[in-house]
Amino acid sequence: MKYILIGAVLLVGIGYGAAKFYLHSKVSDGVETGIQILAPYAAIEYGGISSTITGELTIDDIRVQVNGFRDEFDIGSLGIDTSSFLELLELSDFTGGIQSTEKQPPKRFGLIVENIRFPVTADFYKALYESNIKALAPDDIRQRGVQCVGKYGHSPKALKGLGYQEFNLSTWINFRQEPEEFYLEFNADVADMFSLKSIVEFQGDLLSSVVTGFGYRPKMSSLNMELLDQSLNARIKKYCTELGLTAAQITAAHINALQYFGSTNGILFDDYVVEPYKRFLDGKPTLIVTAKPREPLDLADISKYKPSDVPALLNLEAAAQ
Repeated sequence: MKYILIGAVLLVGIGYGAAKFYLHSKVSDGVETGIQILAPYAAIEYGGISSTITGELTIDDIRVQVNGFRDEFDIGSLGIDTSSFLELLELSDFTGGIQSTEKQPPKRFGLIVENIRFPVTADFYKALYESNIKALAPDDIRQRGVQCVGKYGHSPKALKGLGYQEFNLSTWINFRQEPEEFYLEFNADVADMFSLKSIVEFQGDLLSSVVTGFGYRPKMSSLNMELLDQSLNARIKKYCTELGLTAAQITAAHINALQYFGSTNGILFDDYVVEPYKRFLDGKPTLIVTAKPREPLDLADISKYKPSDVPALLNLEAAAQ
């Protein structure tokens, strides 16, 4: 009996090793093809491929140099997260494309991007920032409050003024299908700046609809977002003060930036969001924003409403804790 058990364990181990080798080989071939396709745009190197029995697959230690720029950026890990190793194998054979109806999509699927790192003075970041400002052409870009709170994003100069030397971003996106609801979870962490956790609930079976290619307009049932300050607010206050702004002017600049963000999304934030946001700026570490429309809402319909009516439509509220 003992030898049967040992033999069974060995067979399982050999089978797992063979499957892992097959998976890594297939992914490696795809990565090399992708690197060749992207060669006219960027030089890409990577350290290796990792997978776990719990269903995570990543390409590790990636270095990218965009053509035309001197500076590079690194990515610690880039990959996917599934429910099991067997699901990883199934995904590797999921070659029917979005038109295939023979294979069902996974009920849970995640994307992983860990430790995108580059210096705040990187030439490609400077070019990206300047390109965005040129496209927006804002009249108030030279105002001190606009610069220090980052209304249109922080410039390399502002990031240096805030005390940052390096930008380090990680994100995790998870798609989860339940019997009658679909959940989109998005987490992001920017080192020494902030972290964000959000979950949005939609009606219906979104994954099957997307994979099979059918037109589908999901309706949102609820949203919950948690923003945690990791020193950014204090840094902004210090930097704005050094630029000569008063406490009232700093708060006004923050609210102006918040309303600008809202206007780009068709929303005029009311006091149910603005007042908690002020308390968050004053030192509360966490801002929680919730939306729960009385009826599930197609987000594309928001544009049909006046921005001032959208907070009530979404039943939008916030709390600082």
